[in-house]
Amino acid sequence: MMKYFPAWSVLALCIPAAAAFTVFRRSIYYNADKLKDLTIIYAADAAAEINDHNNNFPPANLHQRNIVVLCQNVSQDVADGIFDVNNLLKGRIDVLARCITSALWVSNRVRTDTNLFLMLSPHNITIEVQGSCVRSLTPDERTMALYLQRTLWRCGKDKNNIQQQKGVQELSSKMSTGSGPDSSFTNNISKTPRSTYINPKSAPMSEEKRLRDMRKGRDAMIHRIHISHQGKSSLPGFILHQDDTLQSRLNKLESLSSGDGNGIWMLSENGDPLWEVLEDQQQKQSNCATKISTGQNKTTTTLIVGNQLGYSEDDEKLLIGSPSVREVSLGKLSILTSQCITITHHYLDRLFEIE
Repeated sequence: MMKYFPAWSVLALCIPAAAAFTVFRRSIYYNADKLKDLTIIYAADAAAEINDHNNNFPPANLHQRNIVVLCQNVSQDVADGIFDVNNLLKGRIDVLARCITSALWVSNRVRTDTNLFLMLSPHNITIEVQGSCVRSLTPDERTMALYLQRTLWRCGKDKNNIQQQKGVQELSSKMSTGSGPDSSFTNNISKTPRSTYINPKSAPMSEEKRLRDMRKGRDAMIHRIHISHQGKSSLPGFILHQDDTLQSRLNKLESLSSGDGNGIWMLSENGDPLWEVLEDQQQKQSNCATKISTGQNKTTTTLIVGNQLGYSEDDEKLLIGSPSVREVSLGKLSILTSQCITITHHYLDRLFEIE
């Protein structure tokens, strides 16, 4: 005879199985994402040891280019390398990644005559990317973000502990100061009519749980980043400069400039049209074409641009007041920082074309 099981027994078997399958699926997604990050990093380590002699690089860097991107209002987490490479919009890591791609990448190779400086303000941290030293650089934004994260991340238990303590302090400060949920509800009790009175102990629990979940997620991300970059050396061509102010960087760039009016350019909508400036440079180039062909004249051009927020008031005043900086313009229309870099590269390629 067939035995019939009640419906509740079937549900009792299905619910634990569904819960176990959900946990298993989440663990697979987490491990797959973590493995993808580690795979990219390990591939970069293995490829960094190989010298690419097959690339068609120019024989000599007669026309050195320096591109400086002034990144305003960078958060402390981004400056410490604490960000999610799967969410590049948070902290605007996508802007930094696109600047690297536009500054260094051409079709099938990297520009060896270009150095990029990402100055993270107000932390006085600069990431220098040397086109002549990078190896196996890919143009996708996620890999660029991993390279930036590895450069910014300072491995060690001290940093991990500091970041965890910082998260605890932020949580405790929010719960103790006037911006915390307890105080907000206490202050609003007198303003709430008796007919719509809400228990002050009900809502702070949800806010406290939300802050606790945020701290747990942040600690988990820090732990994942620490494991991914633990014991790894810096990538070739990526250099981190501490205590690097705009004035000190400007002094170094002035010493490297050619000193013939083609030194340091500051992109601004109110500057001189770039094509008119380059026409003057083209006339000077035709006069010294013999020196360039023999390698006796090496020119260095520096381009300074802002990020999506533009220049800060102090940086703009410093650049305009410097006698070695010239304001140039690509037009009255404001375009993306990465587009400014690409267009300037195009004009310089035409100017310094050697037959």
